[in-house]
Amino acid sequence: MAQILFLIILSSLPSLVVPIHNSSTGGCAIIRPPRDGGIRYRGLTQEQIRSVQILPVDYEIEYICRGNRVIVGPKVRKCLPNGTWTDMTQPSRCCESFVSV
Repeated sequence: MAQILFLIILSSLPSLVVPIHNSSTGGCAIIRPPRDGGIRYRGLTQEQIRSVQILPVDYEIEYICRGNRVIVGPKVRKCLPNGTWTDMTQPSRCCESFVSV
């Protein structure tokens, strides 16, 4: 019984985790945007963005934030030949902007 449960959990993990590394495909897996933000995909339509799972090497994404929030950390990431995105050790977050007018 425990082995069956383990296999069920193991088989569902790929759908629960967004891969960061995928060098066998010659590109990078889609990554999640920061909380309270989004990602600008240059040159792609909304339909293409919904259907793509791997972006090509050298493709750049740009993080954007909602409302009066600003990006803290890398604003742009680039897909590297090894299937990873640049600066993934540095998180990108959307934080409140405290600029007074």
